[in-house]
Amino acid sequence: MPGLLLGRVICPYCTKSRHPDEMLHQKAGVRLCLECQRRHEEAVEALTSGNFRGECSECGKTAEQLGEQNLQMAVHYENGKYRLICMACNLAYVPKRKELYGDTEFGRALGL
Repeated sequence: MPGLLLGRVICPYCTKSRHPDEMLHQKAGVRLCLECQRRHEEAVEALTSGNFRGECSECGKTAEQLGEQNLQMAVHYENGKYRLICMACNLAYVPKRKELYGDTEFGRALGL
């Protein structure tokens, strides 16, 4: 029997290939994977409590792994979802998102 092909979909937030069962359907047909939804919830919790207990949404390192006493995380709001990114990942991430930040005061200050 030939190999079975499983349908995969791309999460528009993390751009990773996911099984359809790993995708959530939100309002107005917006879809995202369970991992991105979990990280959004972690970001909202951190923003409301002031205490980050999640993972960097880029590299996946936890607060303990990042090991900073006064841990700083960058907050990005994209398509209705919050993302917390460690400062090391943020340095590489922001220039890649010129479409988000290029036409803003923040982006112009960085020369995007």
